[in-house]
Order: sequence, then C-alpha cells, then structure tokens
Amino acid sequence: MLKMNCGLSRKIGQPDYGSRGAQVHLEVELSAELLKDPERLRRQIRGCFGVVRRAVDAELGVAESGGGPARLPERVPASRSPSDPPSTPKQVRALHAFARRAGADLAAELRRLGVTDAADLSRRQASGLIDGLKERAGDRR
Repeated sequence: MLKMNCGLSRKIGQPDYGSRGAQVHLEVELSAELLKDPERLRRQIRGCFGVVRRAVDAELGVAESGGGPARLPERVPASRSPSDPPSTPKQVRALHAFARRAGADLAAELRRLGVTDAADLSRRQASGLIDGLKERAGDRR
C-alpha cells in the first residue's frame, strides 16, 4: 500500500484589507500496483487534488472561472469531460511564447492554477490563459 497526502490552503481577499480562508488536507491509501503504471498514478493524484480543490472552493463559495481576455482561469478541473479536453501542443507552445512576450513567469502562473505543466490545463483554460497573456503583452491579434 502507498499513502498519499494532499492538501490545499487558499485565502481570498475581502473589502477593507480583510481575507477569509479555507484549507483541506486528505490522506488516502493507494495500491502499490500504481507504481507500475505512472500515468494511472498521475490520474489518481490529479483526482485527489481535484477533490481537495473543489472542497476548498465550495467552502469559500468560489465558482470556476470561465476565462477570457481580462480574467485568467482560476483552477483546473480534476477530471475532464469530452467537452473540456486537455490543452493542445499548439496551445502549450503559444503559452510559452506569449509568457515570454508579456515578461510573465509561466511556471508561477501554472502553480497558481495548481499544475506544473501547461499540458495539464484544459483547452478552455489554456485559451483563457493565452488571452490573458496576450493582453498583458499588448498583443491584440
């Protein structure tokens, strides 16, 4: 058996310099067989973080962002439906290019979204992040 611990703590700003926060920590046991299938293990880990992320968001009353030019996406869903497939290789390349143009720290943006790799974003989220980076770079194409 493997033990996996995951947790998330988040604060959101309130008027007059206030804030409120929530945190969730979860420990689960997984089959050691998952070590033989790294992709399946990654899916289990992503799923666990998704559960924790949704619990914190629910506690704070935060809804998932729809993305768009002025707003960057807030988080990555734990599991994607066919209507929310993973980002494309072209989107990943565009993210890196626009982050360079905007002088943005892409790794920090990805960490804020709860991922370490742009390929873990959904197409909709990658598109929203690209639009936000374009705007920051002053690129209106």
